[in-house]
Amino acid sequence: MPTRIVNFFRNLWRRNTVEQALDDELQSSVELLTEGKMKEGFAHSEARRQALIELGGVEQVKEEVRGIRAARLVEDLAKDVRYGLRQLRRNPGFTTVVVLTLTLGIGATTAIFSIVNAVLLRPLPFKDAARLAVLHEAIPKLGYPKMGFSAPDLAIYEREQKSFSDLGAYQDKHVEISGHGEPERMTAARVSASLFPMLGAQPMLGRTFAPDEDATGHPVAILSYRLWQKRYGGSRDALSQTIEVDRQPYTVIGVMPRDFVFPLASADDNGSPADLWIPMAFTPTELQGWGGSYLTSVLGRLRAGVTLGQVRGENEALARRIVASYPGGIADFVRRGQLAIAATPFQEEVVASERTLLLVLMAAVGLVLLIACANVATLLLSRAAARERELSVRAALGASRLRLLRQMLTESLLLALGGGVLGFLFAVWGRNVLLAMVPLSVPLPGRVPLSGGVLGFAAGASLLCGIALGLVPAFRAPLASVSGALQESGRGATTSRAHHRLQGFFVTAEFALAFVLLVGAGLLMRSFLKLLETNPGFRPDHVLTMNVPLPAIAYVHASEVENFYMQLLDKASSLPGVESAALSNDLPLREIVGVSYIPEGQANGAGETPEAVGQTWVLGNYFQTMGVPLLQGRWFTPEDRPGSERVAIVNLSAARKFWPGRNALDKRLRWGGGPWQVVVGVVGNVNEGGLDTAPAPHVYRPYLQADNPFLEQDPFGDMRALNLALRTHEDPASLITAAVAQVHSLDPDVAVTRIRTMTQVLSSTVAGPEFNTWLLGTFAGVALLLAAIGIYGVLAYSVAQQIHEIGIRMALGAEKRDVLTLVVGRGFKLTLMGVAIGIAGSFAVTRFLSSLLYGVKPTDPFTFFAGTLVLAGVSLLATYIPTRRATKVDPMVALRYE
Repeated sequence: MPTRIVNFFRNLWRRNTVEQALDDELQSSVELLTEGKMKEGFAHSEARRQALIELGGVEQVKEEVRGIRAARLVEDLAKDVRYGLRQLRRNPGFTTVVVLTLTLGIGATTAIFSIVNAVLLRPLPFKDAARLAVLHEAIPKLGYPKMGFSAPDLAIYEREQKSFSDLGAYQDKHVEISGHGEPERMTAARVSASLFPMLGAQPMLGRTFAPDEDATGHPVAILSYRLWQKRYGGSRDALSQTIEVDRQPYTVIGVMPRDFVFPLASADDNGSPADLWIPMAFTPTELQGWGGSYLTSVLGRLRAGVTLGQVRGENEALARRIVASYPGGIADFVRRGQLAIAATPFQEEVVASERTLLLVLMAAVGLVLLIACANVATLLLSRAAARERELSVRAALGASRLRLLRQMLTESLLLALGGGVLGFLFAVWGRNVLLAMVPLSVPLPGRVPLSGGVLGFAAGASLLCGIALGLVPAFRAPLASVSGALQESGRGATTSRAHHRLQGFFVTAEFALAFVLLVGAGLLMRSFLKLLETNPGFRPDHVLTMNVPLPAIAYVHASEVENFYMQLLDKASSLPGVESAALSNDLPLREIVGVSYIPEGQANGAGETPEAVGQTWVLGNYFQTMGVPLLQGRWFTPEDRPGSERVAIVNLSAARKFWPGRNALDKRLRWGGGPWQVVVGVVGNVNEGGLDTAPAPHVYRPYLQADNPFLEQDPFGDMRALNLALRTHEDPASLITAAVAQVHSLDPDVAVTRIRTMTQVLSSTVAGPEFNTWLLGTFAGVALLLAAIGIYGVLAYSVAQQIHEIGIRMALGAEKRDVLTLVVGRGFKLTLMGVAIGIAGSFAVTRFLSSLLYGVKPTDPFTFFAGTLVLAGVSLLATYIPTRRATKVDPMVALRYE
């Protein structure tokens, strides 16, 4: 080890020994010099005095030696820390306020950053995730801007493409799980055998699918960790046991690790985390399903050196080749719709729905941190002004500007360290509370691990805050006017004005930043209120719904499915308290799969082009149960059955789209190349997918008029999973037990799921906007509180500094209203400056909120005006105590005030 390093640690850890050695060495030097002087004829006392003079003084030499030691910097830092801790301990109120303010700012920022880091910044938990891309088909001219692949299209694409080294396909489906416990409705993912190796996913137990198992006739399954624990108690004996999926036995061949989640929530329309995985195993029917069932999601790993730009070029050629493979009639429709294939980075696809919200929240907490720092800066400035005499004395005794700067930096870093440690603990707690409050409609993860990056962010934020806060008062230290500060009455007016200006700057900045947050929260609040005022198109009160799925292996034929649902409708309708009952394959406020309809005689573009519209199959008194108004024509009746004229009911949007300015009754339309249906009724628009979406064209059809092959093949997976809806005279929740009992009286093994009232469904659709509003409103409230504290502190300090001046004014005849005008005027001047800057900032920032707003423009004048009034009111309240104190100054006392 080099000598300097050895000396460094020796000087640092054995300080007493080093000091003693230095003292001994100097004493030896003094004695030698003394002996020399005595030989020259000096007496002992005079010889020693001459020796000390020649040496330069023992203590002075010691200081010089100490100054060049390698460990001196550490020693000085330790002294600064000890002195800083004593200073902070002497001012517990100041220290507590500063540390708590920084705790709030750093903690809130770190909590949100931990979520942003986990969702937006960290790479996906898969092998070489940066080279993974999501593939979609699209037929934009038919109203399908984004969809999955159909099985025959995927087969061609896999065979012809050159850009990807691996492709993996998957489909989510809801299945009934039985065996080892009560039947449950869960999510299963059909996956190709290539998917797990492409993701680099290894099972915790067992194995993944072999290539030959990606075909029909291989009923094997892989369990998620959660399902393994729930149904098998975490036993390793689960391997080789069977689990029934839709009443078909599957052999368990593997268990995935606890942290493995796939599909990722919000990755695409087909993405919902699975409880188990089974082979894709496309059936012959699926492989011949040209022009339909675009339900398969596809992931690909780019080959080395291949870019997405090159993939897009290849996809254009492959799309034309796929269309050329379609049967004649279907090919014309698809070619007219301009089939396309798109490729998007997997990371971008996953975070697309969350990016705007998280970036807005990160910006919001960043503003809160800036406001907290500005608030602390005003406190430190006030404290620095109170320490003018101390700093001037130290400067007069020889302390350099750099030395005082280092001391003040040390004190601010100690404050920031305390705020950072408490802030990190607050962030851990706040992150857990925040994630627990996130509604299901907001696609944020339920768990966010604390990584080294988050800890580094908290440390970095603390360090930057400490340095910035230490520099502000340090550079305002009155080092240039030592003599004035040392005088008994040395309150330099220039210094006071400089402090006032700098404090005013920080308060103005606080109000400007708080105004931006306040306007953002106000816009979200206005948007949320408008959302609540939106008419959903139905009456959600007193309606109970539940999903009743029938497994295909137990109900093979269409007649068996129809008989079950007809019996269930009769039984449910006869329950006491039920006003009406119905069954449907979907419900209002829920995204549905669009299908292509052609109105008779319409030439949209070149020839008859299908239009993508929503379609609902209904059984029973659906419209009466849901409270959907009939505008024209009639409801469906029991006569609308197989063998009778095929009929349909359209909503107002569909009537206006297909037959603008004309009566839609008795007009005909059809789905693809199927039979024509006669429109017998027009009903009001019902929101699909959320209140913030515009009503879309929708067609309703009688469930009993569905073709048997369509019902048996069930291409969309919902014709065997109808929703039972009951309108009741009493609380609908009170009928849950009775309604489920009616289902189990027909089949005790059916797993009834999604039991909710329509009021709950409606509430869940506004839960996301409500959460966004609450969260940003909380940050805005914190910002207002900090801004109020800031202006209170500045005015209180200003009044304290001007008591002598106020006394003179009052002694010379100034009235209380003059003093009131002086203090309040300063407060409102700072407020108005902050509002002016905040308005300009808000116009620049709030446009990023556009995607989160409904029925409100980012420049809504009412919100800006209300924000100004709120900020002015907060400023007025904050100035009350300083103003009251100023108006009660006794002139005689003030004239004697120092």
